[in-house]
Amino acid sequence: MRTILSVTLLFISAWVNGQIKTQPMASTNLPKNIRYQGKPVQLIKYQDNTGSYLAITTQTGTQPQKGDDEFKQAHLYGYVYQLKDGGSPVLLWQLHDMVTDCNLDMVANFIPGSLTIIDLDKNGKAEVWVAYRLSCRGDVSPSELKIIMHEGTTKYAKRGIGKIKVGNAIQHDGGVITSDEFKKAPVSFKVYAGKLWDKYVLETM
Repeated sequence: MRTILSVTLLFISAWVNGQIKTQPMASTNLPKNIRYQGKPVQLIKYQDNTGSYLAITTQTGTQPQKGDDEFKQAHLYGYVYQLKDGGSPVLLWQLHDMVTDCNLDMVANFIPGSLTIIDLDKNGKAEVWVAYRLSCRGDVSPSELKIIMHEGTTKYAKRGIGKIKVGNAIQHDGGVITSDEFKKAPVSFKVYAGKLWDKYVLETM
């Protein structure tokens, strides 16, 4: 009986330790020594078996392009900081993507709510997922769609062209995956990335 109880307690302990604790955070509550560019979009504090972290997505919106009044630019940033008790946060990784040299309609936006922290492979290390669109267009054409995942400093990405939905009509163009690093990823990552692609591929105009 004691053996069964001990095994059960060990199983429960391992299960609890493998959970990812997440907490949304307001930008007004950020520590002063956290550095970022752009305007905060989504902030999540999380803890896994390797420590405590803060994930941030930001975007600048459309800006004038320095040195050229004709063109504009927009930038996206993603950050993960490791939080140290009594010490300064350490930048674990940073994402930076952009649209530049654009004098048409510009899209450079994180998909709302796409910053997600999970542990699909149940190894106690969090996976940080984001998805965003980029385009410079003068007509009804689809944006680039990118789905990015980091587990620690390991990165995978799925990139392609989305599809446009206008009213109830879906345009024929797009819906093409041009690069898929998840082909070499664990199965759980590959399947989840595919689900996110299906979820986000349609861009409504």
